[in-house]
Amino acid sequence: MRLGIDVLRQVPLIMIFYIPALFGMAILREQGENYKVKAGLMLALGFGAILVVHLVLRLVSVEQVLATLGISLLQMAVALGLAAVTVYKLAD
Repeated sequence: MRLGIDVLRQVPLIMIFYIPALFGMAILREQGENYKVKAGLMLALGFGAILVVHLVLRLVSVEQVLATLGISLLQMAVALGLAAVTVYKLAD
């Protein structure tokens, strides 16, 4: 039960990370070398801005910052996976 509640607490931030992930994946689907650079910038700026705001709100101790970074990396991976599935399904 506790694990389910902890997972559900992560959903809002995964959905926030999903927005830049979706834009980045959609740009990455385009053809050409410049689109890869644009997609990388979209992902870096989007994820970076969200992560900075999240860290500023949680900036208390080193342990909390490291925990926030670790959880955020996992949330980014889930958001990228969901965005990739969404973009590839829409492209077909």
